[in-house]
Amino acid sequence: MRLVVAGRRDDRPQPALDNALRLDGFAVRRLRADDLPGMAAFSPHAVLIDLGLLDGESLALCERIRRRTDAALVAITARADRGLWIEGRRIGVDDFVVKPYGLTELTTRIRAAVRAPSERPDHIGVGPVVVDTDERRVNVHGQPVVLTRKEFDLLHLLASTPGSVLGRDLILRKVWHTTEKSANRTLEVHIATLRAKLGVPDLIRTVRGIGYVADAELPRSVRV
Repeated sequence: MRLVVAGRRDDRPQPALDNALRLDGFAVRRLRADDLPGMAAFSPHAVLIDLGLLDGESLALCERIRRRTDAALVAITARADRGLWIEGRRIGVDDFVVKPYGLTELTTRIRAAVRAPSERPDHIGVGPVVVDTDERRVNVHGQPVVLTRKEFDLLHLLASTPGSVLGRDLILRKVWHTTEKSANRTLEVHIATLRAKLGVPDLIRTVRGIGYVADAELPRSVRV
């Protein structure tokens, strides 16, 4: 898995971190955060960026990176700042890792953010809902539910990351390939339709001001 570690030109080398990432299976390349052509040429699966090293321009650089690549974007931060988290989600940051962190946590979060198609399971279960990714079919309590193409794509995205809140812009970019604000209404309509078709209360929850989450704690025994 190709990983760009983005920082400043004068960042100190971190051979211990780089070697540990390589031992965990990552092909690591360190680049300046503003070296967008270099990132494009490397074609990474993920970009890891330490916001604390970039002063006040960190989120602006994240937004520029997001506009140039579909790679998973994972940001390291020294504080659990809800405002920063919301704004980062809005511009396309896939996950935040708060210092201090362990290497296992870091690599797990990076791999989860990438969600490479070849690594996805054939079936994804959230509560009583089972998504067949190969056949593009959905069952609820063992009964088939017919979804449109976009409804399936939306459910598949949410079910692939149960318990993780996905921002509206991220969902629009992944499912509709746009971040136009006018598409928010389309997303809301599809969420409402999905909830009605699945018939499982609280399976898809709205996180006000951010986006939506598939509830990982919903028991499989739920009945409607």
